[in-house]
Amino acid sequence: MMTDAELAVLSIVAEGPIYGYRVQELVTERGLRTWTHIGTLSIYYILEKLERQGLITSVAEPPVPETARREYRITSAGYGVLQTAVMDLLSTPREYANSFELGLANAYVLRTSQIRTAIATYRLELQARLAQARQRQQTAQAEAAPFHVRALFDHRVAMLEAELAWVTRFVAEWESHAPPETPPPVPQARDVPRMQQVILPHDPDSPHRLPTKQARAAQAEVNSEAPTLPPAPLPEADEPSPNEKPPEAE
Repeated sequence: MMTDAELAVLSIVAEGPIYGYRVQELVTERGLRTWTHIGTLSIYYILEKLERQGLITSVAEPPVPETARREYRITSAGYGVLQTAVMDLLSTPREYANSFELGLANAYVLRTSQIRTAIATYRLELQARLAQARQRQQTAQAEAAPFHVRALFDHRVAMLEAELAWVTRFVAEWESHAPPETPPPVPQARDVPRMQQVILPHDPDSPHRLPTKQARAAQAEVNSEAPTLPPAPLPEADEPSPNEKPPEAE
């Protein structure tokens, strides 16, 4: 089964002999990267893969190894594969899948302001893509591009216009009954027994608290400024204290 990127490259080669660098240019001009996810180097990898499968062939005069400077042509086998793939794409309806719908289904987890911001951003992106698609549509018409190329842009513009119109209706309807913005609930503080409280080392009540250099310096300064009191005189051993009775003579 061919990927969208492989089918896009094969269809370009089917239009007529073309060089690898020109395939790169057409992918960019037709905006195929938006839905095929083709990287710059991926195009040359796809060309080599299609050639290994016998769906296209390449020649170069003089011979060059660079894929970009080789001229490619579709083979009869490649044309048959392309016809089968295109027939399947045009005859089989497919479910429209978009991650935007997954976001709609789970929008309840967001606050009203968050939903409003997200939808506004989505609509701006749609408007930018629509403007780009219309520009490419006008370019294709001015250059008298093949009908199927112009049809590609016509379809994309129509899809983007329909999506933008739906978003506009959705916003108007959603705003009419959007819930008011409410602050998140704040947990109520509860009394914790002293034995269950966690005392960190920097807490003043912590027995593990160590004085910092600034605290030790400040304490030393306080001690140096405090007045020094002379020590109290000790009573002499020969003189009894006033409250002490003299010993009786034997």
